Amino acid sequence: MKNWTKMMFASFMIMSTTMAVSSNNWLGGWMSLEINLISFISLMYMKLNYYTSESSMKYFIIQSMGSSIMLLGIIMSSLKMNNNSIIMLTGLMIKLGVAPFHLWVIGMMESLNWMNCLILLTWQKIATLMLMSYIINKTLTINASLSLIMGAIGGINQLSIKKIMAYSSINNMGWIIMSMMISMKLWMNYFIIYSMMLSSLIIMMMKSKINYLNQCMLTSHSPLNKLMTTSLLMSMGGLPPMLGFLPKFMTIQSMTMNNNFLMTLLMIMTSLITLYFYMQICTTMLTLNSSKLKWKLILKNNNSMMLTFMCMMNMMGFTIIMMMKSIN
Repeated sequence: MKNWTKMMFASFMIMSTTMAVSSNNWLGGWMSLEINLISFISLMYMKLNYYTSESSMKYFIIQSMGSSIMLLGIIMSSLKMNNNSIIMLTGLMIKLGVAPFHLWVIGMMESLNWMNCLILLTWQKIATLMLMSYIINKTLTINASLSLIMGAIGGINQLSIKKIMAYSSINNMGWIIMSMMISMKLWMNYFIIYSMMLSSLIIMMMKSKINYLNQCMLTSHSPLNKLMTTSLLMSMGGLPPMLGFLPKFMTIQSMTMNNNFLMTLLMIMTSLITLYFYMQICTTMLTLNSSKLKWKLILKNNNSMMLTFMCMMNMMGFTIIMMMKSIN
């Protein structure tokens, strides 16, 4: 019965996102976001723990506040009043967790399980980002700059992997906003590649049962798992020639063509800081010996084969795509 309930709310969540993306008016988009909110809160309660009630209430209050501000902007736009787009953008940024409205994302990530963290950082952002792309404004450069700085600095001294990924997500939101200001195709490509990398990393962390930085020091992890985890972390940090470097390379290329050099410099500097705290985890894992050295037994596992494929995609994705572009 529980699985049927989960499937029902998951289908509602998918349906509401589809409705928001395909909606031709703002009221329909707002209504779809509300259905999406209720569906995700219901999915939170499928995995009960000590923080479930707190996190669901926190998420409901924040999202309701963002929806109320967005609805105010919709009413003002119907009355032909000024500054309605800024009010609507403020509501959408609160729902996304863009700086300076980002602190709720950190608390939410710590209290959710890995699968709900994946939904929060990927699927829940699709509809909101799509609605934001319709009313993009030059004032968003300030929010993008704050997201880049807060996301980079906030993750330096964190011990929780979930908090590190939350701050990295805030930093990537700055990249997505800047790519959104260039073209629709660019930010969609960035978000798709980012979602693929994040999904691979979260599945790997969930399989390895790693939640904190000191758990990376355990010698019980197999060498193959260590190799896959480090490659995924380096891809998330945007280290060339990993797949994670590709969307950042495309964004930097487009911004330099538009002569936006100052913002490009800020994006590169903050990206190097995020790469630093990802490399910190990588060096911790790679410099320690492993007690499991039987590679053949590990490779026979089907789950390991699937993760190996995702790892290879993250390592070789940039090279493959660039080769395909050069052939075309």
